[in-house]
Amino acid sequence: MAIEAESDVAGLTDRNADIVRQLKEEEHRLQEAQSQLDEFKAIAGQALEAVTAIQADPENEEHLESWKNLAPEITVDELKAQIIAETTRLEFVVASNPNAINEHRRRQADVDRLSRKVAETEEKLEDVGSSIAEIREQWEPQLDTLIAEISEAFSHNFEQIGCAGQVGVHKDDDFDLWQIQIKVKFRENEDLQILDSHRQSGGERSVSTIFFLMSLQSLAQAPFRVVDEINQGMDPRNERLVHERMVEIACKEHTSQYFLITPKLLTGLRYDKRMKVLCIASGAWMPENYKKLDVSKILGIKRSLVAAG
Repeated sequence: MAIEAESDVAGLTDRNADIVRQLKEEEHRLQEAQSQLDEFKAIAGQALEAVTAIQADPENEEHLESWKNLAPEITVDELKAQIIAETTRLEFVVASNPNAINEHRRRQADVDRLSRKVAETEEKLEDVGSSIAEIREQWEPQLDTLIAEISEAFSHNFEQIGCAGQVGVHKDDDFDLWQIQIKVKFRENEDLQILDSHRQSGGERSVSTIFFLMSLQSLAQAPFRVVDEINQGMDPRNERLVHERMVEIACKEHTSQYFLITPKLLTGLRYDKRMKVLCIASGAWMPENYKKLDVSKILGIKRSLVAAG
């Protein structure tokens, strides 16, 4: 009995030792698992912080959209394979061109520098645009008012000869292309047309020019004005029209004195009592002694010849 009891005790002792050993092994495994769990939690926390930082950076929006558009069935192993492939490609680039990274960094620095310069230029451009808009708000209404006054006088001059005309401003986004635009109509069956060297005759352009200058006289005060050979190149009809209008304007009260210089005039023109005609004798046929030239006597001879028929 004693021997059997001792044998049972020994067996139980060995079994208990095995259980204790297994228990210690399980406890060790538990500690290792707990350590791994803590390590994984730390890694997960760091990854979460990194992801949060990436999502908060506006520069990563484009990449985030690309990640969102990845096929949902793609696996981690496939992603790892893609990473390995891209890494290999990068290593190949570096191997074929050792300065690739330095060159990339240099170009990136140039891009950053130029981006800052573009931003500064855009800011300056915005400031200049604001200044232009502010100045334009001040002078453009004044310009429109001035041109309207000129156009009113110009139109009135044309109405007096049975024609039509107006003056306006051609406005463009480019201020260099702004211009005074004169439109005229000399015939009833046509519309107002821009005054240029193609649409109107030389005489019509001369009429338009002198009428435009006349329209400016109320805006530019001067004691006298000189008109030199304005009738040259005009046909008789237009010359009479311009002369009639010029006499009407020049002979008004409280206006500038006009000097009309011309080598010739048509007969039968209108003259006002406020006008004075001065004939200047000049040329190769003038006598050296000007006192020998009696203009009154010459005119008397001319009248006698005309009267004698």
